Amino acid sequence: MIANILMGMGIIFLFAGTLGLFTMEDFYSKIQAIGIADTVGIISVIISLMLKYPENMARLLILSIIILVLNPAISSIIAYHAAKSGEKVGRKIK
Repeated sequence: MIANILMGMGIIFLFAGTLGLFTMEDFYSKIQAIGIADTVGIISVIISLMLKYPENMARLLILSIIILVLNPAISSIIAYHAAKSGEKVGRKIK
């Protein structure tokens, strides 16, 4: 029951992040929306899978640690290089 609720929450977060990608006007807002929502959504799904399949808990724990470290780091790297290349805050992407 709790695993199903966590799976549903994860799917909702992933959908909200994707919706934010299409609705936000600013490049940096898009990166933030997708980065945060994807991290929370994927971790919810992984916790749900840990509850459903406890025999794979070690693998899923390693995967969740990798996602918790790499997802924000990759979003920061993309934003840093966008700022370095001259992307302005508040400008629409065409």
